[in-house]
Amino acid sequence: MGVQAEFVRLDADLLNDIRQLASIDAYRQLTDFDPIYCLDLDRAWRRLAPLMAAASFPINPITDGSPFPDEQRAWREGPGSRWLGVQDVALAAAHLSRTPYSVLAPLVRSVVEAEEGVHVNLDVESPDYGKPLSPDEASRIVVGEEVVRELTELLAEPYRDLCKFFDLAALDGQCTIFWAA
Repeated sequence: MGVQAEFVRLDADLLNDIRQLASIDAYRQLTDFDPIYCLDLDRAWRRLAPLMAAASFPINPITDGSPFPDEQRAWREGPGSRWLGVQDVALAAAHLSRTPYSVLAPLVRSVVEAEEGVHVNLDVESPDYGKPLSPDEASRIVVGEEVVRELTELLAEPYRDLCKFFDLAALDGQCTIFWAA
């Protein structure tokens, strides 16, 4: 989970100007924004995105929207770079505001257990210790209560930050850009 993610909120004209730049120039401009217009989700985006999908958000602010800067030049880390227009930002903000984290918290276990990746045998007594589990064995992994509790607590603050960020963007009539790097 080494990929970190950021959002920027900006007006539609500036979004269109930045979309016309070469990718490296667009990246430089986005990373030079005043921090009050930015949200750094660090690695929490990797679990917030599927949590919002599991909760059937009508607009997932991380995975929905249009490729940024466009389909051919989108940055492809994680879900790829995405932008949301003013109307979608307003819809996303309204849904985020109506959806307290307590609605998402019960979904953490199912999201974590559904994560893809290589699972290895951690039974030190097993002759297969350290070897990858078969898909069938991996599908039977149950995440412990303590891990679920810690992850649930860990994701609460980034979710609240995301809600505040989108409230401000909607209030100011702004668009958003999401990217992971």
